[in-house]
Amino acid sequence: MKKAIIIHGWESGPEEHWYQEEGKILENLGFEVHVPKMPGESFVIEAEWIEVLMDLKPGAADILIGHSLGAPTILRYLEKATSPVGKVFLIAGFVSPLSLDYPNAEYPKHFVDRPFDWVTIKKNAKNFVVLNQNNDPWVNIEKGEELAERLGVLLTRVEGNNHFDTMDLELISEQL
Repeated sequence: MKKAIIIHGWESGPEEHWYQEEGKILENLGFEVHVPKMPGESFVIEAEWIEVLMDLKPGAADILIGHSLGAPTILRYLEKATSPVGKVFLIAGFVSPLSLDYPNAEYPKHFVDRPFDWVTIKKNAKNFVVLNQNNDPWVNIEKGEELAERLGVLLTRVEGNNHFDTMDLELISEQL
């Protein structure tokens, strides 16, 4: 059975935002859905997040969906993957450090503070969809533009300013 794996953002969890609702839609489309609780709370370790994806063993018919920190996590996974995945959705994603005025000084910059292997990443996924909000308070639209440019895809600009805490669930299902 084809899988859909949703990787949540930093300081979030599988029961938050739109993850469960999207999971139900994907199940109705024939996917086995996984929305794992990623390790750590405020202090996260890149290798531990990548290991979660490795353990799920995504394959050529599967889709990966990353929200916020879930996006660079998926990209780091694709650098190490031994087989390609079908499609990757990167929502409020970024590939360079953010300028955040955030009370937690341990923001996980180590996910994006070194170059990505774009050749390997593109080899390990058939298609990419990049979605960013025009007025996201955490990940500005320029970060989405940078990500889309690196992947060689068009950026889907979405009206909004809530960091995709909620979203139109058809943004994913209509692009499968």
